[in-house]
Amino acid sequence: MRRQVDRDGWQALRPLGQGQLNRKGAPVPQETSMERLWRGASVAALWGAWAGGGMILLAAVVVTVEVVSRKLLSFAFSGSDEIAAYLFAVGTSWSLAHVMVTRGHVRIDVLYGNLGARGKAVLDLIAIVGLAILVLAIVDRAGEIFLDNLAGANRSNTPLRILLAWPQAFWFAGFVLFLVVTVLAFLRSVQALARGDLATVSETIGVPSQDEEVKGELGSLGIGTPNSKEKR
Repeated sequence: MRRQVDRDGWQALRPLGQGQLNRKGAPVPQETSMERLWRGASVAALWGAWAGGGMILLAAVVVTVEVVSRKLLSFAFSGSDEIAAYLFAVGTSWSLAHVMVTRGHVRIDVLYGNLGARGKAVLDLIAIVGLAILVLAIVDRAGEIFLDNLAGANRSNTPLRILLAWPQAFWFAGFVLFLVVTVLAFLRSVQALARGDLATVSETIGVPSQDEEVKGELGSLGIGTPNSKEKR
C-alpha cells in the first residue's frame, strides 16, 4: 500500500528512495549504477592525487634534507636518492587517474573548437580509446616487471637492498587505478552518446572550455563558491 503523504508534501511510493516525488510533484532522478561507479572512481582518484602529491612533496623533503646535511654538517645518509625515486614514481602513477577525471590531459584542439557538439563527441571517443590502449600497454608492462621481481625476490643494487616488489606494488596499483578510471570514462561516455546526452560526454572526456578552466581554478582557490561566500 502507498504510504500517506506527509505534512511537508513529500511522498514515498517505494522503499530505498525509488519513485520519490519532490515538492512540485516531479519525479526525482535516480542515480544509475554507472553514475555510482563513476562517483566512486572519482573519489578514489582524488584521494590518489592527494596521496601522490604528498609522496612527491616528501621526496623533495628527503632530497633537501640530504643535501643540506651534506653541505652544512658534512654528513650524508645513503639511499636518499633511491627513496626519493620510489616516492616520485608511486606519487606520479597515483595522480594520473585524477588527471583523467578532471580532463587535465593535453589535447591538440586546433580543429576541435570548430566542430559541433556531435563532432566533438566523436573525437572525444577516439581520443579516450587511444588513451585506454596506451594505459593498457603500460599496465601490462608494469605488471610484468612487478611480478618478475616478486617471483624472484629481487633487491635493489644499492646499500639499502630494498625488495623491488614492495615499491613496485604501489607503483603498479596507480596504473591499474588509471586504467579503471579510463575504462569507466569510456563506458559512461558511450552510454551518454547512445541516449543523445552530448553534455555528459563533454563533461566526462571532452576538452574543457576556457570558462570551465577559469571556474576550476577559481574553485580550487575557494573563489566564487558557496563556501567562500559563507566565509565572507
